[in-house]
Amino acid sequence: MTSQIEIVDVDGLAAGGPRPGVDGAGCRYLSALVRAGARHFVDNADVAVKLLVVDGTTLPLVVAEGRHGNSEVCSPHAHYVRYVPQARAKRHPAIPAACFEALALPMGLVSRIGRFDDVVYVNNWLWSTNPKPGLSAAQIAAVTARLVAAYARAAIVFRSVNPALDAPTFDALRAHGYRLIRSREISLLDTASGAHLAHQNTRRDLALLAGTRYEIVRAPADLAPHAARIAALYRDLYLDKYPSLNAQFNTRFFELTLATGVLRYAALRADGRLDAFAAYFVEDDVVTSALIGHDRRVPRERGLYRMAMALLMTAAAERGLALNLSSGAASFKRLRGARPVPEFDAVYDAHLPAHRRLAWTALALAANRHGGPERRATIH
Repeated sequence: MTSQIEIVDVDGLAAGGPRPGVDGAGCRYLSALVRAGARHFVDNADVAVKLLVVDGTTLPLVVAEGRHGNSEVCSPHAHYVRYVPQARAKRHPAIPAACFEALALPMGLVSRIGRFDDVVYVNNWLWSTNPKPGLSAAQIAAVTARLVAAYARAAIVFRSVNPALDAPTFDALRAHGYRLIRSREISLLDTASGAHLAHQNTRRDLALLAGTRYEIVRAPADLAPHAARIAALYRDLYLDKYPSLNAQFNTRFFELTLATGVLRYAALRADGRLDAFAAYFVEDDVVTSALIGHDRRVPRERGLYRMAMALLMTAAAERGLALNLSSGAASFKRLRGARPVPEFDAVYDAHLPAHRRLAWTALALAANRHGGPERRATIH
């Protein structure tokens, strides 16, 4: 049976509206990205977002055209070349940033030769970790052929491919000729069996949350008035403490995700002020942490970050699911029983000129040998 594939842009949405069979929350979120443009919600995402409809399954299609300054969630150059130097410069402010940037010059040259940022992303929700695409091997083959025909000059990329959590997709992409490039390491916690409770740090975190004076707030309607505060907490952590190449989500993004329900939130509030939050999404067998934030001015001994992580553990344990804690803070997560799991970008470049394929080959060799770009600087 031949797959039915449709690429819907803003004009197509205006003409036909959302397609049948699309999840309501996801449809509302993606439709807003298509209609208003990614930069309306993510300051450093100068990309076009379209809908890729495959036999009734709708996924985001992000078209990047080599524009400078994009976030690492929609720029291979930012992710593989620029992120590590910026992270190291943040950690060592006494050393001129140019020293770290110089170390990336060889891979930067490879990136320019390969035009890494001329890409089309399948299933890129503009988050660091994405839901599973849910496509069969035959559908992946059909999608690849359609996108090669529509975007002949672009590499085709699936982000957040995880062999531990979605082996069928990983195997299908590899079988169809995609390069699997190790992009980062995530932490996976077994909250389904309760094994995480064997760790003293986990029990302490949960006890801290149970005894806190903070009110736990989960209802989107109650959190909506705090959207600007959530954005400020996120940006202080991800963009001020850590590299600004992280996605620069603004208040409109948090208003959108709260209004649509595409992400679920749990937050800590006291005296009318929200001091920490965790955002996540739920799939059939895993809860995935998407975003986290806490007021860094609050004394560390109050344990805001630990309680935010405990909120995520509770959300997964209550559902009897595993917890994907995303990347960063690996030692913190290991002390709570999490195990490291590699995550990959799957890149299809068979239709590109030889020099561009060679550049992607060089990136794959470097990333897979050294375990992908350094992610210790990110909290998530």
